[in-house]
Amino acid sequence: MKQLIPFSSSHQPQVEFDLHGLVGIRLVDPTPGDVAAVSKQLGVLQQPLLREPDITLRFVERLLTPPLRHLGFKKLGFTDNALFVFEDGANSGKVRIPFAQIGRKCEIVCESGLQTVPLLKPILALTAQAKGFVSVHASAFVHNGVGVLMAGWAESGKTTALLGFAARGAELIGEDWVLVTGDGKKMCGLPTMIELSSSHLESLPHVRRTIKRSRLFMLAALHRLHRIQDAALGRKGNRTSLGRLLGRIVTALEQRAYPTVPPQAIFGNHVGSLVGRPDKVFLLVSHDDPWVEVKPTPPSEMALRLAHLAQYEQIGLLEHYLAFKFAFPEATNSIIESSFDSHHEILSQALIGKDIYTVWHPYPMVFSDLYEEIEPFLKHKTSGPVLLHPHGLTQPATGT
Repeated sequence: MKQLIPFSSSHQPQVEFDLHGLVGIRLVDPTPGDVAAVSKQLGVLQQPLLREPDITLRFVERLLTPPLRHLGFKKLGFTDNALFVFEDGANSGKVRIPFAQIGRKCEIVCESGLQTVPLLKPILALTAQAKGFVSVHASAFVHNGVGVLMAGWAESGKTTALLGFAARGAELIGEDWVLVTGDGKKMCGLPTMIELSSSHLESLPHVRRTIKRSRLFMLAALHRLHRIQDAALGRKGNRTSLGRLLGRIVTALEQRAYPTVPPQAIFGNHVGSLVGRPDKVFLLVSHDDPWVEVKPTPPSEMALRLAHLAQYEQIGLLEHYLAFKFAFPEATNSIIESSFDSHHEILSQALIGKDIYTVWHPYPMVFSDLYEEIEPFLKHKTSGPVLLHPHGLTQPATGT
């Protein structure tokens, strides 16, 4: 039988977080380090709940279990009635996640000392979705009174565009993870740390000066390694299995070395309530062509694309859910299994009446240039095709 070894009375009895009144989280018996780890993941300040929490994170010194049956060593384990997830890394602390309850009120039991609570963000997203809100992998801001939601795959240019508008006084709503209400009238973000690539830092010298030299040296070394690899292998060599593997390894190391900064470092005092109205919706996609093209996009097409993007963002949780189903073949969670259809249905309603565009652009791109291409579309309602200028600049055809 499982046993929980609780902490002494010196630990904080409980700490609470409220995500825009949508999802409430309560930490029970956390250490200061546990509170800091969850705060970093959520990016929000502690706030007392005036209701029962949706998610309870209970921290214990150790989760004692009978001998586990393993699904990959130190990855997943299960007993007769519970599935345990191990944190990635050397610590390998255990977390008991009730997969049958995700999306409803649930309690997750964590061993103290975790750097991150596994799957916390996707669990929050499903909890919000069960209440009629959708999570979008996007940046969001308000510029000159116009609320903008910029969605896209990883490395699609969302952060680049966000930096361009930040330099012109835009107010931050969210970066990387934004919740949109089912009626499309509100979007809510989290003030999480903003990850910056080497090219971003080159355009932000005032931010670059705040980054530790050791991190900058590491980034520079990995960037040189990338160039050496390209020079040594050439285009054909990079297409071999070994070349692709080396490229993936170097890219992964480079991305892990990217520094993160608080949103205030970019937006200054333009970090407010983190709530706005999504008046304009953009989907950013990079392409091999040298020009930028901005196309009005039907809401039905955008709803499908964003629903598939959301499903991709849930891959980690879905993989663990399949392991849960393997361990407990008769168990099920209808919220997880219907998540795509639910997400698509909510988005289809939320996007009605919105100005929606797809932005095709070369990558990488200087954020000031991306700003210049997108900003005109914030001033007009598009009623016709987009005009492509000879030099790759775009301009909307205006209407009422």
